[in-house]
Amino acid sequence: MDNIMKCTPLGEQKSLWLRKTLLIMKFFVLFLLLGTIPCWAGVAYSQNVKMSLDMENTTVHDVINAIEKKGEFYFTYNLNQINVNRKVSIKVENKTINQILDQLFSKSGIDYKIENRHIVLYKQAASEVEAVKQQKSINGIVADEQGEPIIGASVLEKGTTNGTITDLDGRFTLSIGKGTELIVSYVGYTTKTVKIGNQSTIKIVLIEDTKTLDEVVVIGYGTQKKSDVSGSVTSISGDKLSKIPTANAEMALQGMAPGLSVNFGSGAAGSSATLQVRGVTSWKDDDGENSESNGPLVIIDGVPGNMSYLNPEDIKSISVLKDAATAAIYGSRSAAGVILIETHRGTMNSAPKITFSGYWGLSAVPKRLEVCNSAEFIKVRKMALINAGTDESRWPKYISEYERDPSQFADTDWQKEYYQRGFTQKYNIGYTAGSANSNVSLSAFYSKTDGVTIATGDEKFGFRLNSDVTRGKFKMGESVSYSRWSADLESNSGFSSIYQVTNMEPLAFLYDENNDGGYGGAISGMGMSDAGNQVAFNKLIDNTSSNDYIAASGYLQYEPIKGLIVKFNASRNMYFGKSRLFKPTYEIGAAKRNTMASLSESRSQTTNDLLELTANYDKTIAEKHNLSLLLGLSQEENKYEDLSASGSDFENNSMSLMGHAKSNYSVGGTKTRSALRSLFGRVNYNYMMRYMIMASFRYDGSSRFAKGNKWGFFPSVSLGWNIANEPFWENLKETVSMFKFRLSYGALGNQNIGLYRYIPTLSYNNHALNYPFDGRETSMGYAITAFPSSDIKWETTVYKNIGVDISLWNNKLELSAEAYIKNTSDMLSSRNISLATGYNSSILVNDGKLRTTGFEMQAIYHGKAGGLKYDLDLNLSHYKSVLKSMANPDYLYEYGALRTYVGGEIGEFWVYQTAGIFQNQAEVDEWNTAHGYKDQNGNWQPLQPVAKPGDIRFIDQNGDGMLDTNDRVKVGSGTPKVSLGFNINLAYKDFDLVANFYGDFGAKRYNYTKYQLERMDHVFNYGKNALNAWTPENPDTDIPRAVSGDPNKNSRTSTRFVENGDYLRLNNLQIGYNLPVKYCKKMGLSNLRIYVGATRLFTITNYKGYDPSTGSSVGQMGYDYAAIPLSRDFMMGLKFGF
Repeated sequence: MDNIMKCTPLGEQKSLWLRKTLLIMKFFVLFLLLGTIPCWAGVAYSQNVKMSLDMENTTVHDVINAIEKKGEFYFTYNLNQINVNRKVSIKVENKTINQILDQLFSKSGIDYKIENRHIVLYKQAASEVEAVKQQKSINGIVADEQGEPIIGASVLEKGTTNGTITDLDGRFTLSIGKGTELIVSYVGYTTKTVKIGNQSTIKIVLIEDTKTLDEVVVIGYGTQKKSDVSGSVTSISGDKLSKIPTANAEMALQGMAPGLSVNFGSGAAGSSATLQVRGVTSWKDDDGENSESNGPLVIIDGVPGNMSYLNPEDIKSISVLKDAATAAIYGSRSAAGVILIETHRGTMNSAPKITFSGYWGLSAVPKRLEVCNSAEFIKVRKMALINAGTDESRWPKYISEYERDPSQFADTDWQKEYYQRGFTQKYNIGYTAGSANSNVSLSAFYSKTDGVTIATGDEKFGFRLNSDVTRGKFKMGESVSYSRWSADLESNSGFSSIYQVTNMEPLAFLYDENNDGGYGGAISGMGMSDAGNQVAFNKLIDNTSSNDYIAASGYLQYEPIKGLIVKFNASRNMYFGKSRLFKPTYEIGAAKRNTMASLSESRSQTTNDLLELTANYDKTIAEKHNLSLLLGLSQEENKYEDLSASGSDFENNSMSLMGHAKSNYSVGGTKTRSALRSLFGRVNYNYMMRYMIMASFRYDGSSRFAKGNKWGFFPSVSLGWNIANEPFWENLKETVSMFKFRLSYGALGNQNIGLYRYIPTLSYNNHALNYPFDGRETSMGYAITAFPSSDIKWETTVYKNIGVDISLWNNKLELSAEAYIKNTSDMLSSRNISLATGYNSSILVNDGKLRTTGFEMQAIYHGKAGGLKYDLDLNLSHYKSVLKSMANPDYLYEYGALRTYVGGEIGEFWVYQTAGIFQNQAEVDEWNTAHGYKDQNGNWQPLQPVAKPGDIRFIDQNGDGMLDTNDRVKVGSGTPKVSLGFNINLAYKDFDLVANFYGDFGAKRYNYTKYQLERMDHVFNYGKNALNAWTPENPDTDIPRAVSGDPNKNSRTSTRFVENGDYLRLNNLQIGYNLPVKYCKKMGLSNLRIYVGATRLFTITNYKGYDPSTGSSVGQMGYDYAAIPLSRDFMMGLKFGF
C-alpha cells in the first residue's frame, strides 16, 4: 500500500521542516547578538570605554559619582581608608578609566583594582614592608554542607565595602586588614561571619537556611514577604516545573498547589488542560457549562495571557491567588481565581550566560481495552441472535460465511492499528546577561510530539525577549514573545474516534486497494455495521489547526522620591487562529462513502489591548510600621473577528483550495468588541510582622452591561496575626518560628456573561423574513428575534476564608490549613416570557445562586540524613458546589447519567439501581408478581414484562410499578471528595530524584465506553466481557445475557456502568546526575545535568476504562465519554550552561 499517504500541511516534508528550523535559528541568533550588545561589554568594558571629565575644585566623591553615571562602573571602598571629601580638579578628554584613575589618585596613596565594571579602591602603604604589616591576602573557598562549591557567594570585609564574589570553583581572593572579619552570604543560605587570624587560606561552609527560601511571593501589582501575607496565596517555583518534561505548562501544575485543579478532557493531539481554582464559581443554565466563568484569570508578566502558549522553561514563578483578599485587585475578572506568572529576566551585573536543555522520548497509551477478535465476535453475535429467537435465515451473512471460510475475513486489532508509539522532542536555549543598569533575557524553544493515535501530532515553537534598563530614577523594559502551535487533529465521520476503533468489527480489513483511498471497511453484501475505519479517517482527511500568539508589553517606571514608584504599562496580545478540514472522496468499505469532496476553512483574530497606570508607595516608620499603598487606573479593549468558508465538489482530491470548489458555497463571519475600564487600590500594613491588614478594591466598568449596570465595586479585607512574633513567644520560637492566623472577606465580580445580551439583536432568514418591494425581486429581511435582557448585571462572588500557617524547627516543617465559603449570586438564568411580547423565547435574569465550600491543607518538610537532602510536599483539597437557586425552581440540566438541579451538587450521577440477574423464570415471575401496577382497566402490568432469565433486575424506587426516569437514584458525583498532590525531591551528592504523585478520591466515573462494548441493541463489536455473559451454564456473573435488541433494556443508564473513580498516579519520575563543577569547567561549561524519566508511569485504580482522569469539564465531571487517554512517556534529557 505504498500509494496510501496523508496530506502534511504542517510541513512534515524534510525540506520544508529544515527551512523553517533554519529560519527560526536565524531569528534567534539575530536576537542573541542584539541582546548581547548592552551586556557582553562587561568582559572588557574597562579596556574599551573612554570618557571625558572637566571638574574644578570638587570632591573625590563627586568625581566617582560622575564616573559611575557616565561609564556604568560601580565603586567599593573603605571610608576609614579613603578620604572621598578631598578636593580635586580633573580635566581629561577621551581617556580610559585606568588613565583617569591614575590621574585622580596620583601621589594620594590610593590604589585601585578593576574587575569588569567593579572598581575597588584601597589605601597604599608607605613602603612594601609597611603594606605587608597592615594588609594581608586571604585565599578561600565557600562550599555547602556536602562540600559542593557555591558559585557567586558574596565575601565582604566587615565594616567596609571591600568585597568580592566566588568563582566557578567557589574560590575567592581578597586583600583585608589584620584581625578583620569576613561576612559571607548567598541566597538560600544562612549568612556567616568568620574571624580571620593569621591564616592565609580558609574554607567556609554555609548552611542552607529554609527561612529565606521562597521568602517573597508575587501578588497583584507587586510582591510581598511570605510571612506578611494575610490572604490565600500558593507559590510554585519555576525550578519545580522545569523538572516536569512537557511543552504544556498547564499540565505541569497538577498536584503542585492545593485548591488548583488541572483537568484533562482528552489526550488527543492539540488538546490542552483546563484550570480551576477552588471548584465551581458560576453555572450557565442554557448548556450547563460556563468554562469562561470557571477558569482563572491568567496574568503573565503583568498582562492577561494564555498559559497554553507559554514555554514552561520560561517560568520563574507562579502564584495562585485563591481568595477575595488577594484576587479582588483584579475585580470583575477574578471571581474564579487568579494565576500570576513571572518569566525569567536577566539580572544586573551578571556575565553573559547561555543555557541549553532538551529531551527526547517515546510515548504510548498505557492500556488498551479488551475487545473480541473475529472468532469471539461471531460467537457473541450468534448467542445474541439465538437468545432473541431470530430465525437463522435472517442472520447477517457474515456469520455463515465466516464459519464456512474464515480466510475471507480479517482479524484486525483496530486498537493496535490506531494507537501508535510516538516520538516526542523538545529543545530550549536561553541567554541572559546584565550590566550595572541593564539586563536582558532571551529564550527560544521548539517541540514536536507525535500523537498517541495514528497520523496525529502537534508542534510548537517560539521565542521570548525580556529586558530592563535603569537610568537614574527611571526604569523601563519590555517583554516580547511569539508562539505557534500547530496540530494534525483527529478526524472522523461524526462518531467518536474511540467508538469507531473499539466498535469496528474485527472481520473488516484495514486496507483494500480496490477502494477509493485504498482503505478497507465493511464488506459489501455481508450485513456488517456502519462503523468506520478510524485509521483511514485520520490518514485521508486533512484536519489541521494552527494558532499564532504574539504578546508585546512595555513599561516606564519613575521613582520621584524614595519609596514612591509610578509605573505606566502598555501591552497588546494578538491571537491568529486557522483551521482546515478537507474531506476527499473515498470509499471505506460498503458503509462509508464520500462521493463529493468538501472543504471548510476558518480564520480568526483576537486582539487584547491594555493600558495601566499605577503608583506604589512603600514606607517603614520607626522600624516598626510597614506601610504599602497602591493606586491604579486600567483600560482594556478586546476585539475579535473571524471569517469562515466552505465548498464542495472538487475536480480531484489534489485540487483542495477553496477557489476550486464548484458548489455548495457558504461564507460567514463575526466581529465583536468589548472594553473594561477600572480604578483599583490597596493598602497593606503590618506592625513588627505581628499584625497584618490588607484592604483592596476595584471599581470596574464593563461594556457588556447596559447603562445603569455597567459599573461594579469589589472590595476585600484580610487580617493576619503572627503569634510567634509576640514577646511572650520568644522562648518557643526555636521550635515554632511562625504561628499565623489569617482571616479574609471580600467580593469578586464576573463579567463573562457573553456579549450584547442587553441590546436587541437582528437575525436574518432567507425565507420567512424576505420582503418584495414594488413588485421586484424579494430582498433579504432582518428582524429582532430575541428579547433583550436589558437589566442584567454583574455576577458577584462573596468569599470568606480562614487559615493558619505554622512553621516548626527553623522552618524545616511548614504547615498550612484553610477553609472557605464562596457564595455566587446574581448568576444568569433563563425566565420564560409571555408569547404576547411577540417572542417565543426567554430572557436572562440575575436570579441564580451557587455555593461552594471547601478546605485545603499542605505540609512541606525540608530534611537531611547524612549526605541525603530531601523535600517532601503533601497537599490535600476538598470542595463541594451546590446550586442554590435558579429563575426556574424546577430547573434540571441532564447530560446522560449526570444531573444538576436546584438544591443538588453540580454534576450528580442519577441512574437506575440494579438488583442482580434473574437466574430462572420463577424469579422473573415472582418479581413481576410483586412489582407492577394495575392499569385503568384493572389489568396487572408487570414491572419488567419482557424479562427473561439472564436479564437484569431493576429497582422501582418510587413504588409506582413503572420503570421511568423517576426511578433513578443518586449514586455519587464526578467531583472528588479529596484531591491529593505529593511531591518528592531528593538529592544525594551529584544525584537527584524527583517524583510527583497526584490522586482523586471519593469520585464516581460513568464508563460510557463499557456501555458501548456491552450493549446488545447494536451490531458492532463487543468487549471480551460479553464472552462471560450469563447462560444457564454460567450463572455466576454480573454480565447479563447476550440478546439481540436488548428487549429488557439491560443497557439502560444504571449502576452497572458507574464505577469507583479513585486513583493515585505517579505523574512524573525523574532521576538526574549533575556533573561536578570541576569536570564541567574542563569542558567549558558551568553546569551539566543529564536525566532519565517517565510520565504517568503507573496508576493505581479499580476503574475499568481507559483513564480515570479524563472527562473532567464542569457539569460533566466524571463522565468518560470515550476520551483519548493520556500517554505514558519514557524520555531522557540534558541541561547545561556556559
